[in-house]
Amino acid sequence: MLKGLKQRLTDYTDSLTMYDYAAFGWLLFLLVILILLALLSSKKKPKLAVSLIFLTFILMFTAPIGIKIFLDKSVRKVEIQDQNSTLLNFSKALVVTGKLYNLGKIDMTRCYIKTKILKQTDNKYLNILYNLKPIRQRTTILDENLTQNSSKELKVVFEKFNYQKEYRVTLFAECY
Repeated sequence: MLKGLKQRLTDYTDSLTMYDYAAFGWLLFLLVILILLALLSSKKKPKLAVSLIFLTFILMFTAPIGIKIFLDKSVRKVEIQDQNSTLLNFSKALVVTGKLYNLGKIDMTRCYIKTKILKQTDNKYLNILYNLKPIRQRTTILDENLTQNSSKELKVVFEKFNYQKEYRVTLFAECY
């Protein structure tokens, strides 16, 4: 798990775009301004200075996550459509297919497709719990160029799938 996280972090930093540099540069500029304001106001208004330093620390840890989420939803936006799952009777395999669309502003070179098979109930709280502990899951790496407004076919096969109750399949894509 730690190796996978390290690989995804490396892929993210290797594929930084001008949008990423602009957003992180703006954040760095804002943090420097807040620290300078805290230093300048420390003699006359120490409570304000402490508040500004506290705000700086909060922004330092939360803003990079917010920047990544914002850029993933706008610049690196991908969508999976035409999702279908078929249970093969003769081999007890579950075949999940779909189509990955690049709706973002840049071309992608690598995508991580996470497929989860979850228990299904009518209780929304149990569904949240089942999302944390899926029946089966698999992450597939797609190392193909995905240009703007183009699509790629996806296919994930789960061998020896013997679950007999109701289930649902979710696909999530993260591209760089």
